[in-house]
Amino acid sequence: MSISVIGYGTFITRGHWKEKNNVEVCKVPNFIRIFPKGNWFPFVLPLRNSSFWALKFDVNQEQLIELDYYEGLHSGLYERYEIEIILKNNKRSNALIYVPTQETINSLKLTPDLDLNDRWKEEIKKYPEVVLNFPELVL
Repeated sequence: MSISVIGYGTFITRGHWKEKNNVEVCKVPNFIRIFPKGNWFPFVLPLRNSSFWALKFDVNQEQLIELDYYEGLHSGLYERYEIEIILKNNKRSNALIYVPTQETINSLKLTPDLDLNDRWKEEIKKYPEVVLNFPELVL
């Protein structure tokens, strides 16, 4: 069984998309990606009428469990949600996204205004292979 997952942070820069199936750029509507100063990875927060570019890739159940562990689902750092995304060809699809739990949001005081310019794009630019394959990610 194939499960679509959205990579928006270290899944991109640490190459978790490599050797996955059906890797493609997607737009994530009604979310904002924030990269708070002092952090080494970004978060997403729901925000109506906003969007950002990310990667969609497919995993199997075993790989999903590995990603859950990497994202700290077991420790309450993130929750996993299924949302609608927009692929490059404007086709709509569903995929799983990792969103910080309310506890994480509260403890780190995460708000959309921490990063209205999506500073994570600057991190992505440090990975020429990613920019070459998926230029939309830094637009």
